[in-house]
Amino acid sequence: MEDTIRQNIMSRRYGRNRLMMTLSVVAAGLGMFFLAVILGTLLYHGISSLSLDVFTMSIPAEGSRGGLLNAIYGTAMVTFFAILIAAPIGILAGTYLIEYANGSKLAEAAKFINDILLSAPSIIIGVFVYGAIVVPMRGNSAIAGIAALALIALPVVNRTTQDMLLLVPNALREATAALGAPRWKSMTHVIYRSAWTGILTGILLAVARISGETAPLLFTAGYSKFMNAGFTGPIATLPVAINTLAADPGEDLKRLAWAGALIITVAILAINILARLMGGRRQ
Repeated sequence: MEDTIRQNIMSRRYGRNRLMMTLSVVAAGLGMFFLAVILGTLLYHGISSLSLDVFTMSIPAEGSRGGLLNAIYGTAMVTFFAILIAAPIGILAGTYLIEYANGSKLAEAAKFINDILLSAPSIIIGVFVYGAIVVPMRGNSAIAGIAALALIALPVVNRTTQDMLLLVPNALREATAALGAPRWKSMTHVIYRSAWTGILTGILLAVARISGETAPLLFTAGYSKFMNAGFTGPIATLPVAINTLAADPGEDLKRLAWAGALIITVAILAINILARLMGGRRQ
């Protein structure tokens, strides 16, 4: 009797296990199918739309020859300066929260706020920067776009720095303290060296995160068909250009949108692959 009951229980468990495995495989298959359809459509339209003009000419008027040079430049510029601002602040803030204030009420509150910023919708940050910078300056500008992207990248770098520093064994800290090394020298010569690959991986992930943002740039950097190498005035970026050109009725401008989508997808994919490779090397 007990053997029969045990067999029935095991049979039900195996049945539930097979059902869940089947559902998991179906869900994974559906996800891969739709991803393949999206990437296939992007490659089909994007590759056919690529030309030398895309990389050498600015966004044209409808019916004219042109490319995406000003949008590519604008994306590279605002992303570079946003990371240049966010990376050092995020690293230093993460270092303080883990190495100097860990366990304190201030650190716990700061970590909580950082996690809120990490999950906040990017459009909220765009609206905030719009009120803080765009309205006082009375117009869109590259400065506002850089500020919005820096606020998005900052919590990513901060959180990654915290996680990487927590992985550094306390034995290293104790060993440098036993040798009489100052705290700053222990941080720069031992702890940062142990965690640097992971921190750099977090910076690359932050670059991938902000380089495809559209919503905050609509409110801040704006859009322009002309090359703008300065920090004031509207500046074109690939995400905003794709959004604008895709809505245009002209087929030539829609092709530029497909080309821009392919360029930014390949760039983000390359950054993510590099980050994964660096993360794997750290392990």
